[in-house]
Amino acid sequence: MAILDHGVSAADLETTLSAWLEAGAIDQSTAAAARSLNARLWEASRREGLLRVLYDTATDLTGIRDVEAVLKAIVRRTRSLIGSDVAYLSLNDYDSGESYVRVTDGATTALFRNIRMPLGEGVLGAVATGEAPAQSADYLMDESKSHLESSDAAVAAEGVRAIMGVPLRAEGKVIGALLVADRHPHQFSSDDVALMESIGTHAAVALENARYFSEMASALARLDQAQQENLAHVRALEELSTLDRRLMETLASTGSLPQLLNLLAESLDTAVYLVSPMGEPLAGPAAEGGDFGSFPALSAAEESAAKSAAVHFKIKDKQYIVMSAVAGDQHLASVIVAGQLSPARLAVLERSALVLSVSLLLDRTFQDAQYRLQLELIDDLLSPRAENAAALARRAGQFGLANHLQLVVRVVGVGDDQRQRALSLLRHRSEGLPGIIALHESHLCIIEPWERHDGRPGEAGSDGRPGQSIIDELKRRRITATVGTSEPVTGFARLSAAHTEAHAVLRALQALSRDGEAADRAALGTAGMLLGAMDSPFAGQLLAAQLGPLLDYDQRRGTQLVLTAWTFHENGGTLQDTADSLHIHPNTLRQRLDRIDALIGASWRRGSRSLDVQVALRLWRMKTAGVTTGGS
Repeated sequence: MAILDHGVSAADLETTLSAWLEAGAIDQSTAAAARSLNARLWEASRREGLLRVLYDTATDLTGIRDVEAVLKAIVRRTRSLIGSDVAYLSLNDYDSGESYVRVTDGATTALFRNIRMPLGEGVLGAVATGEAPAQSADYLMDESKSHLESSDAAVAAEGVRAIMGVPLRAEGKVIGALLVADRHPHQFSSDDVALMESIGTHAAVALENARYFSEMASALARLDQAQQENLAHVRALEELSTLDRRLMETLASTGSLPQLLNLLAESLDTAVYLVSPMGEPLAGPAAEGGDFGSFPALSAAEESAAKSAAVHFKIKDKQYIVMSAVAGDQHLASVIVAGQLSPARLAVLERSALVLSVSLLLDRTFQDAQYRLQLELIDDLLSPRAENAAALARRAGQFGLANHLQLVVRVVGVGDDQRQRALSLLRHRSEGLPGIIALHESHLCIIEPWERHDGRPGEAGSDGRPGQSIIDELKRRRITATVGTSEPVTGFARLSAAHTEAHAVLRALQALSRDGEAADRAALGTAGMLLGAMDSPFAGQLLAAQLGPLLDYDQRRGTQLVLTAWTFHENGGTLQDTADSLHIHPNTLRQRLDRIDALIGASWRRGSRSLDVQVALRLWRMKTAGVTTGGS
């Protein structure tokens, strides 16, 4: 019987035994014993192989730590061991009273992969109650099982016929079911059921272990995250404490505002812009492409002031954050940074805004005090009343003005609604420079040294016109201004006359329709030559000699021939432009010009006579506008 030691199939053994019986080598009892022994050896071998497979399966499953991976491994191993078409695992939802398919292997339809069965219904629901394994040789034809239309449709779509399943139990509780299915009708053997129960036992343990491991890993991750957040919070508090100390030290120093902005830029590691409530730059670097006076920026700044919180906004697809500095209900300024900030740096921005408000209030108090001093000083310098010269010199010296220096007076004309804003901008512009600026009568008045620190005339624009840089600065802020400048004078006693001259230049510019320009008497040209003789007998004689007939005609008839002549020359003798300026038809203009020709001769339009008439027209224009001067 050595043949049995090497393993032999029942068919091969039967062939061998038949040959031996015919040869008389063995009898029937010996053959029966051989058959029984071989069957036992095959069963023992099958059980040994099954145990080895179950051991390997249990080892594989318990080594997986991810719940999803465990679920997939269970159904894949089950389908392989049973040799079924489909394997699937369901989990129980006791709140809804259902067991739902959680994972499948071999299923091809979405309907089957998403079956939900009430507990106790069908094979799935019956097994999921945990009472015992259950099967059906041909489920759709099995009237002993309860059916649901939705689940039957899913089974039919998948083509499933035979179904068998076992419950999954963990810690005494049924958590779901493990099932296999074939697309042909048949009865699953008791060995298949027993194998499924063994797999189910290992699967439930592995699934619970993976769940516990995942929960533990999640708990450890949450603990680590909480620890990191606590450490970050502590570091943020330490940084805020350090920042508070540095902010207080900066606030106590002189010139704190620029230092505060530098400290804030260092803490935030980005450029910081400080703007007025109207979006005008106050300190910090120049904005790169950002119009902080635009509607999105102003709206965000107002919202920040109302909420006392940082607000995000966009300009041309570029992100900014604004934090407004507020004192009571007064919006002092706004801090703007580009890009995004972390929560910690956002806290730094909001914290700094509080200290910035204090700095701005202190700065505003100082500036207001300085302005009051400048306002009083300008009134005293331009007033003819006598005052203690030493006291006046001492007060003027605080602003870089001295009696021995060459000084100029500039008169800035702006609209009533823009005067205060223009004053604020010009004061900010002149910080740290010698000179004073204040409201005087109905205009802004500036008194400053004529020469800059480099020895060149101060406040000249690129075209060399005195005061042009003021025009340019205000124009960038959408403010239209006209500037009249006096000739340089030496001695405080001459400032009153210089102011009268600068004011006369301003009035002349306005009378000559040259709003938005800057000039002194020389830049006015012939009009500047006439300023000193506005009220002289010669002025009257010039008007009578050149324009007398026109003036008389206009006075008698109520016409506008002098104005027509003036407008004609100002428009370079162009008929259409002149008619448009006067708002009359070109034919009407021609009639007026013919009348003027008849009264003073056609030579007024050209040649040397034209120059004389133009000078007289400018004199008339300025006298009509009330321009007067006391001379230089």
